[in-house]
Amino acid sequence: MQITTHIIMKNGQAYIEGKEHLKAEMVARMYVDGDYSIDEVMSHYHLTAAEVHAALSYYYDNRDELEAAHTRVLAEIHENAITLEKFQAKIAARNSNDEGLSKK
Repeated sequence: MQITTHIIMKNGQAYIEGKEHLKAEMVARMYVDGDYSIDEVMSHYHLTAAEVHAALSYYYDNRDELEAAHTRVLAEIHENAITLEKFQAKIAARNSNDEGLSKK
């Protein structure tokens, strides 16, 4: 009997075996954070139940590290985010500069 793990490690990241573009954490988070059922995750990613459960096992085995990294990424996104008002002001300033250059 051959034991299949369904997870491969590549560059420090866990991927679904045979679907190396698909991170195990992403699959697991759809269930854990997204309130999707196992069947919905299977359908969305075209995975078997074993592949989804393997991704969940990987997630739960590494939960603390994955959550810490996820929190850091979200904090960085929020830190670098720009409000709509600031974005509009930036565009307006750019347009003003462009108009000033074209009049010269």
